Amino acid sequence: MMHPADPVLLFDEDGRMFILHEPALANDLIESVDEFHEGYDGQGRPVRACGEPGKVHLALISPDPQDGKLRGLVERYYTVFAARHPTRIPPQVDDLTAFIRAVSEDWIEE
Repeated sequence: MMHPADPVLLFDEDGRMFILHEPALANDLIESVDEFHEGYDGQGRPVRACGEPGKVHLALISPDPQDGKLRGLVERYYTVFAARHPTRIPPQVDDLTAFIRAVSEDWIEE
């Protein structure tokens, strides 16, 4: 079974973004699968939350990166929520893996 690569970008229903630098610690951030909305691993592959409350872990949904979808979510986050960010523009990186890493290092908690 393939495990999600770090870092994982998580999005809530409103489009807020959260960074999970260590996918194995998903249980510390996600209390139950019901509160999980959407997430992508460090290679841009979609993930889902699995398991019982207190034992939540992330699993890959697909081996295929979702480049356009993920970049759109990040772009929306920067536009709507990153008010304290100096430029409100996500990192301009072509390579998806490098883009995800740059976003995780650039992220500002709101």
